[in-house]
Amino acid sequence: MKRSLLVALLLVASSLVVDSSAQQVVKKRIGSYVENGNVVVAEANTTLAVDIVVEKEQFVAGPYAKHAQRLLGTNALLVDKVIYRIVESDVSVAENSAYIAPESVDLSKFSEEATVEFPKVLPDRLSKNNLTIDQAADRAAAQIYALRTARLELVTAELGDGVYGAGLESALREIDRLEQEYLELFYGKRIVTYSHQRYYVTVKPAEFEKIEPVVPAESAEPAEAPAEDKSAKKAKKPAEEVAPQPEPKMLPARYTVARFNNQSGLLSEDDLTGEIIMLVINPVEMSYPESDVKGNVFYRYANNADVTLCLGSSEVIVERVLPIYEFGRTVSFVKPAR
Repeated sequence: MKRSLLVALLLVASSLVVDSSAQQVVKKRIGSYVENGNVVVAEANTTLAVDIVVEKEQFVAGPYAKHAQRLLGTNALLVDKVIYRIVESDVSVAENSAYIAPESVDLSKFSEEATVEFPKVLPDRLSKNNLTIDQAADRAAAQIYALRTARLELVTAELGDGVYGAGLESALREIDRLEQEYLELFYGKRIVTYSHQRYYVTVKPAEFEKIEPVVPAESAEPAEAPAEDKSAKKAKKPAEEVAPQPEPKMLPARYTVARFNNQSGLLSEDDLTGEIIMLVINPVEMSYPESDVKGNVFYRYANNADVTLCLGSSEVIVERVLPIYEFGRTVSFVKPAR
């Protein structure tokens, strides 16, 4: 019996912990008050920081791309291209005063944006003699095959007798670098870089749906009373009935953060060439403490709203549950006597 009672108490306690974590309420004192000897005038505002990391993939076609099939056996891309992708994003609450937000995105693993291009003097040029594009491609292909032959001879000890250990490893690494340099002349260069952008969104006060006021239904008029009872009816007029009014529902808030295009990356919010990146704040139903009508201390309780960052009309980039003061409630308490 004692064991079952203990289990029941533990279950009740665990359910209370779960409920309290789900209803984790963030509050802030508002109005004018004295704190540490200073007069404070505080408001409860919410500013959201939206972090977006974009991957930029650049490809520059090689100058001998159209000769790749003839000399190396496989086709190569003939045109340059740039593709942007959103690879990481997050939404967090920023301090409204200085727009300071935690580093919700780890930037250490992202490289800086860079450009890709071939040098004006190509690495396969070994003399001042002018060559046609066909002749230069032929020489570059011949050099690729020569490097592969040298690598094979080094590995099989047919070339460079006595080259071993760190010297052999260094020689093979240099051959790989040179071969890659020559291959890029045919198959082009590809580089992937990343850029990070942070946007700040100031949340506006919540808007409510319009509802029609509830009017109490009129009761049927009683039959005409005799003349002697009319004075009594006038004296005993019933009080007017007041119908309970429904509480209006808060509407979700939508903010245009930026726009995005696969060919151009992040764009300004008014650039219609890109898809819209929208921040949607959807308040949830929460329970708050009751206000004291005599209260003179005010706290603003935040609403744990569902915050979603979307690309276009359907693609969800990130979802968070964040405290939003504008969708919460102001509660007054009586200041305790000292």
